[in-house]
Amino acid sequence: MKTLNYKIILFLIISFYCLILSQYGMETWDTGYMSSFAWRIVNGQNVYEDFIYKFPPVTIYVHAFFMKILPETGQFFYFRIIAYLSFLLQVYFFVSGTYLIYNIKKVNKWGLIILCFLISWLNFPPYPWPTTDGLFYASIAFWIVAKNTKVNFVTLFFIAFFSLLSALSKQSFYLIPLLILVWIYFRYNLKASLYYLISLSILIGIFILLICQITTWQNFKQQLNGTLDLRDLYIVGFHHYVFMPFKFFVALTIIISVSLFIYLKKTNQKISQLTPHLKKIAIAFLLVAIFLFLINKFFAASFLAFDAAAIAILYSYFEKKKTISYLFPLVVLIAISWSVSISLGYQTTILFATGIILTFITLFENEVSLNPKKYILIGLPLCLVAFVANKNPYHEGSILELNYSLESISPKLKYIKTKKETFEKHLELKQLIKKYGENYIVAPSMPMANYLFNTQSQLPGDWLLDHEIDGQNERFIKICSNKKNYIFIEKSFVTGEDFKEATIEASPTAWYIYKKFNKFDTTKYFIVYNSIKPNEKLP
Repeated sequence: MKTLNYKIILFLIISFYCLILSQYGMETWDTGYMSSFAWRIVNGQNVYEDFIYKFPPVTIYVHAFFMKILPETGQFFYFRIIAYLSFLLQVYFFVSGTYLIYNIKKVNKWGLIILCFLISWLNFPPYPWPTTDGLFYASIAFWIVAKNTKVNFVTLFFIAFFSLLSALSKQSFYLIPLLILVWIYFRYNLKASLYYLISLSILIGIFILLICQITTWQNFKQQLNGTLDLRDLYIVGFHHYVFMPFKFFVALTIIISVSLFIYLKKTNQKISQLTPHLKKIAIAFLLVAIFLFLINKFFAASFLAFDAAAIAILYSYFEKKKTISYLFPLVVLIAISWSVSISLGYQTTILFATGIILTFITLFENEVSLNPKKYILIGLPLCLVAFVANKNPYHEGSILELNYSLESISPKLKYIKTKKETFEKHLELKQLIKKYGENYIVAPSMPMANYLFNTQSQLPGDWLLDHEIDGQNERFIKICSNKKNYIFIEKSFVTGEDFKEATIEASPTAWYIYKKFNKFDTTKYFIVYNSIKPNEKLP
């Protein structure tokens, strides 16, 4: 297929995503998360000091900028268009950069961009998010390094700038500046890496000064360090990739190692003679991953594909004798893919399937005797499955059921459609605010409420889950107990309808209010509370 045809297809796909898919879906959890923080900044609040935020600050300040300049009517629809376009740009930068480095011939670049965009996005929700922002800034740094065979201080400064923006989007991207530093050393020389390090140090120093103008460094560190504990890090950073409990993995590793040692001794072989088999293992893993993807086992497929890509790199190093400097751009891609999966929510490498796909295309382009046209036969069903996944937007039902316009709820939601229950819930919330006034608190979710209704939050946080408010439940409960505040507890929390843990573990603040505050009113979707019961004490 000609390059022009691929470009036309890509234009049609991104147009459909931006203009059609952007209209559908409005769940009440993640959707308004970043908007709630950006709304606070627009209204003059300072991150970490006036409200709790568990990530580095770049995403919410960039989002606040767009919130400030975009028209209010249809604003959330525009946010979604920006999300789709920036994600496509990120894919373009990574794919183009890789093609510049490795001069890939057999696979059309624009066809691969389509494949990477559709698979990586899948049905991820289109709104501002630290992970997608971190990927975007990392892609720019990657592309600049890939594009330039020679660099000066100005170029290195911009590479450092975008690397740091990536790291300051989410903690899991702290690796990015370090990876780029090592790559610069391999690609250029020690002098270039020192200039990069100087630029990075200057930018970090400026950032620290800016943070200290807002809050204390100790407060900043405390809020960022409360996201993942060691057990969580083990689960998302290792366990998912081996598909077995850690003890079983250790036992299996020992058994395989001993068996391998005995086999090598009996056959009088060296371990280097076994490295050709890594190619077979990598391809087998990839084929299984493709099969899993085609049957909608997306997360399992993403981890197995990651394992396959890592094995492919080992094969290229040990068997094909590729140098570290040759392989390191692919190591960067795989490391970014791993970083993407470090999350309490979207725990998968699929959001950066681009890196995994590029690794395989680069290393096995000439290893597998495959007619270039056959790549279309492999890619087409994957693209179709990924595209069809959008029939169910994130945390929503079928797109065919999302027929209720939210324009009557808020002008900011013009063009956005959702299901009947979500529409009614927002409408009921709007009526409760009109009845009880602007001193309201919604618990534990619906974090976008204040943004939608142009009000100011009474709390230093809008999503009252324990890990979202840094465990500061006593502080939140005390504010809620003020008699001027009316708390709207979601019935879905009480019934467990929308919560995996409809208990104190999910939201100690909401649970305490539900148990020990005065019930004031009841509606279809909310229970209204006001102040603590006379016989109860604050925690």
